Amino acid sequence: MSFLLRTWRAHNLGLSEVVYTSIHQEDRPHSATSVRSMTSHPRRFTAVTSGAVVIVCVALATPAIAFASKATRGVVVPKLATRSVTTTCPRGEHVSFGGVVAQFVAPPHSGAIVLPEEMRRTAANQWTVSGTSESNVAGSRLTAVAYCDRGSVPSSVSNSVSIGGLRAGSAIATCPAGTVVVGGGYDSDASAANQEIVVRLEALSARQWAVTVLNISSAATTLTALGYCARRSVAHEQSTTLKLAAHKGGTARVTCPKSTSLAFGGLAANSSTSGSKTAVIAPFSWTAVSATQWVVTAYNAGEATGSLDAFAYCR
Repeated sequence: MSFLLRTWRAHNLGLSEVVYTSIHQEDRPHSATSVRSMTSHPRRFTAVTSGAVVIVCVALATPAIAFASKATRGVVVPKLATRSVTTTCPRGEHVSFGGVVAQFVAPPHSGAIVLPEEMRRTAANQWTVSGTSESNVAGSRLTAVAYCDRGSVPSSVSNSVSIGGLRAGSAIATCPAGTVVVGGGYDSDASAANQEIVVRLEALSARQWAVTVLNISSAATTLTALGYCARRSVAHEQSTTLKLAAHKGGTARVTCPKSTSLAFGGLAANSSTSGSKTAVIAPFSWTAVSATQWVVTAYNAGEATGSLDAFAYCR
């Protein structure tokens, strides 16, 4: 079964069961940047049915340094196989937060395509990502990206849930009282035979890290949300929304306000249905391109328009 058909089937069978709330266009804010304090009450997941491209102005002032260094390492995932790659921070530094870059050539099955299936801290100074190739014509490059810092290493919390075949599900990890989320990751049972699409990575509140995946296989899977916690000031969420037409890709970019820097980032792939047509947004890459900017790239494999949110957590 093709990637497009499996994602369409899984969307129709599963996404309505996740805690989602629709927002109509007349209800959406039209300011350049959406801002949310992480000290507010946790918000419910949001599925955006329509929205406009948001222009975010780059801060001119020099912010505090968000991370000391960046470490990357890539691997070529063979056709229809699963591989992992680990990058290591320099001596004396630990992983502060991380990202992933997964190769994708549009349209699906015309070239390289690898689905990110896991990203997590595997040691204080190591960041590991895993991906599964959907290509039967070429190897696909997968890159782990770690943003490294000095000082004390954040603690880790986790929470696991079971997700049925062709269903969507969410896991939420909660940091201990007196600490806040300073980054996050996830783990799953994904493999070449059991594939998933991550559709949401978000700090729901100052202490909660949430992960949602769409299981596009018939077998059940286990999803684990991994939150990294420390005694620090609370980050404030900035977000931007990019509309994605059917069979189109795009990149959402969000920038932290003046005099703040990026603490970590997140994303939301907002699929929707219009009549008999369905949007299926598949994120492939999410990284920090500077000390203040977070970018997320995705492809809409469906027949209707959907949207992509990029979340920057700034302090």
